[in-house]
Amino acid sequence: MDNSDQPTRPKRTRDPDTKRAALHDAALQLFTERGYENVSIAQVAKLAGIAVGTVYRFYDNKLAMLRAMLEEIEGLFVQRMKHDWDQGGPHPDRLDAICEGQFVVAEEHRSLLRLLTMTTDVIYEDGALPGDRIQNQIKSFYAEGMSDGAFVEGDVDLMAAMAHGLVEGAMMQAMRSDTSNRTEAAAQLSKVMKNAFLTR
Repeated sequence: MDNSDQPTRPKRTRDPDTKRAALHDAALQLFTERGYENVSIAQVAKLAGIAVGTVYRFYDNKLAMLRAMLEEIEGLFVQRMKHDWDQGGPHPDRLDAICEGQFVVAEEHRSLLRLLTMTTDVIYEDGALPGDRIQNQIKSFYAEGMSDGAFVEGDVDLMAAMAHGLVEGAMMQAMRSDTSNRTEAAAQLSKVMKNAFLTR
C-alpha cells in the first residue's frame, strides 16, 4: 500500500532549552527532597521525562548539572544588582535599590535558593565557589563607591566579603520564614549596610 499521499505526523521534539529547564526542575525537586548525594542522574532523567542518554548531551555528570543550576541562580542575582546599581542616583538610594532587588529575586526564585544553602563544597570548573560571582559584583560596586568618596576606605576584597555576608545572611533568615516582610527585611539590611559602609 502506497502511503505517499498520507499526511506525516510531525516529530514531537523539545528544544534544548526546554529539556534543560525540565532537567533543572526535576533535579531541584529531587535534590531538595532527598539531598544531592542521594539522587542519581537516572532519577533526574526519569522525573524530567528525558532519556538518560540525553542528559549526558548537556552534562558530563551530576556535579556539572548542579554547577549549572548554581550559576543560573547567581546570574539572576548579579543581573538584578547591575540593573539596580546602573539606575544611578546617590549611593544611599543605590543601596536601598540593591537590597530591595535582591529580596525580589529571592522571593521569585525561592526554591532555587535552597540549592545555595545545601551546597557549600561545590567548586566551579574555573575554580570559583558559589557566591564568588555575586561577591565580585559587589566588589566592583564597592570600588566605584570608594573612588566616588561615598564608601569608607578599606580593603575592597574584605569589604565586599563583609557586604556579601550581610546580604546572604539577611536573605536566608528572611526566606526561612513564610511570614517575613520582604520590604521590611530589605530596609533593615540597607540600614545596616549604610551604617557599615557609607562615609559620614
